[in-house]
Amino acid sequence: MSTVRYLFVSAARTRAPLIPLAACVFTVVGTYAGPRNEVGGAYGLTAAFAAALSAWLVGAILAVEPAAQADIATVAMGGRRGRERADALLIVAVAIALTVLFVGYPLVLGSVVEHVFDRTPHAADLAGAVLAHLAAAAFGGAVGVAFAPPRVTRRATAAAATLGALLLLLAVGPSLGVFGGPVAAAQRLSEEPPRRLGGDELAATALCLLLTAAILAATNAYTRRRA
Repeated sequence: MSTVRYLFVSAARTRAPLIPLAACVFTVVGTYAGPRNEVGGAYGLTAAFAAALSAWLVGAILAVEPAAQADIATVAMGGRRGRERADALLIVAVAIALTVLFVGYPLVLGSVVEHVFDRTPHAADLAGAVLAHLAAAAFGGAVGVAFAPPRVTRRATAAAATLGALLLLLAVGPSLGVFGGPVAAAQRLSEEPPRRLGGDELAATALCLLLTAAILAATNAYTRRRA
């Protein structure tokens, strides 16, 4: 975890991650600004947002590391393989943090404010929400890594490429069924009956994680070929 701590410390020295962090807070607060939110619908919405916000945040963290410093750090991490592990750990850390925020915030809010949800979330609801948020955020983080240095060095280009990839996924995802990545995971979470963690929801989450692994594998292979 020292490599992830290094990335966080490097990013904390700049203001680049502040905007995506603020967007995460505004998103969750805005989602639950009104009363009686549908459990599956609200969690499905924030799961979809988690993919985009994770891509934005991971990309912002990786983009602020100067090229020369990144080269030195890569050597200290044990070479290209060590850097790949650091990227994967960063994705995991961001996915867990966003999941805690998006799943936990309405529960904490519900302890002080009445009728945050239209009903009391059950264990199956929360389990599905955790899985969907983790998978969606991991997918978004992988997209953020794919368009981060050293593959894409200009921040404007990286931001445009990340946004374009996410918009394309949003456009075609609903037509791909369970292969729609975070779109499918969020949609299945929204549609799943209360108190049930169904097979379609689990399949969409598992396939989203497989797509995440495929993106990371392709990204790493491309980077090694360019080295």
